[in-house]
Amino acid sequence: MKFLPLTLLLSMLAFFSSCEKEEPQADKNFTLTFKTTYDGVPLEKYKNFAYDARNIQINKFNTFLSDLILVKQDGSEHRLSDIEWVDFTPDLASNDKAVEVKFQYTVPAGDYKALKIGYGVRPDLNAKKPTDFAPEHPLYRENEYWSGWQSYIFTKVQGLYDLDGAGDPESTLTYHCGSDAVYQTSSMSANIPVTATSGSLTVEFDVKKLFAANGGLLDLNDPLNRNTSHNASNIDLGIKVMNNFANATSVK
Repeated sequence: MKFLPLTLLLSMLAFFSSCEKEEPQADKNFTLTFKTTYDGVPLEKYKNFAYDARNIQINKFNTFLSDLILVKQDGSEHRLSDIEWVDFTPDLASNDKAVEVKFQYTVPAGDYKALKIGYGVRPDLNAKKPTDFAPEHPLYRENEYWSGWQSYIFTKVQGLYDLDGAGDPESTLTYHCGSDAVYQTSSMSANIPVTATSGSLTVEFDVKKLFAANGGLLDLNDPLNRNTSHNASNIDLGIKVMNNFANATSVK
């Protein structure tokens, strides 16, 4: 009988030992969670929140997010999704509290340093319409599309404002932001370790920060600041809101 050299035998044992320790790549090992707050407090429909000296309610908040991408420490990227729709205030929710929205993806193990986000529907996708997509696709939503604008409604924020100062919000707020001109992108730094079997990141939007203007808040006593225009050439308010999205975003 011939015996293997000791050095070769040790190398083989080390190889098989390391193989046994490797974790198999799990399917959908990464969870991305979206939450929303108002001034750091969990958002709730029909609840009064302070807005300067008045009150405000936020009763609808949903948004499209494009090009969700994880960035590795070496700068290489892993695309999570081309487009997702995040609805914090679904009509069929069990209560009035804003829901957490979770997505799961398969991500190679490694250390990631940032999440890239596109706020809205990126232009090449926005050039299409709901009938161009399968029913299960995020963009197959007729209620989130403006045929007159030939654009998706990137973000909806709806509620009430206490215009008369009596304490109970009664004046309608409607922010429907769309068209390529309001599309924004951002990169959020974070320490995001991902193993073969697990990884997670939470993204939080503070809806109050969407109302930021000139170091303060939009003056909602001005009717031009309470409702976005349905005129495709008048997107000033939509631009203001969408420009605030990156500052309203935090990652954990």
